[in-house]
Amino acid sequence: MKTIINKILFGSFLLSLLILGSCKKKEQAVSPPIPGNEFFTTIKWRFQNAANAADTVWVRWYQDPSGTNPPDTSHAIATLKKNTTYKLTVHFYDETKTPILDLTNEIAIDRGNYHTYWFFKYGSLTNHVTITTTDHDSNNPPIWIGMQDNFVTDTATCNGRIEGRLRHQPNSKNGTYAPGSTDNDATFTFTIQ
Repeated sequence: MKTIINKILFGSFLLSLLILGSCKKKEQAVSPPIPGNEFFTTIKWRFQNAANAADTVWVRWYQDPSGTNPPDTSHAIATLKKNTTYKLTVHFYDETKTPILDLTNEIAIDRGNYHTYWFFKYGSLTNHVTITTTDHDSNNPPIWIGMQDNFVTDTATCNGRIEGRLRHQPNSKNGTYAPGSTDNDATFTFTIQ
């Protein structure tokens, strides 16, 4: 009888150790995975004259998904009016899908908190075009996104290129260019007259 009681006590002791040991789990911080860079084949810029909505111009930049061919910029050329304010919207598409997949809202709204779109002007239009961002993310304080803009031309006839770069900045977006990586770099050619 004493042996049975000793075995029961010893078993209870081992069970207590097992229970206590399982209660002392090491705490770990769990972070969601950082989202990867975006994939798209096509970027379109839409210019709508703020004074005349019927006056709308689209430009289109296309990259073959294989990456073996240079981008198709044959439709990335436009003529805009001088002394005019345009509402510029930037659109992203994946043309490898059927139907074509519009990624604009995913990038600007669903993932707006870690994207910024940057404009770099070249040529004589550098001093004659002003681009002002009008959209912001939901960070606190909000940081601009750059996919909805006012594009204002002055009275000069000019031409040049504008490069648009989508920066992918998860967990590091701070309103500067440096953090993150580039999702895309596309150049469009303009004549203002």
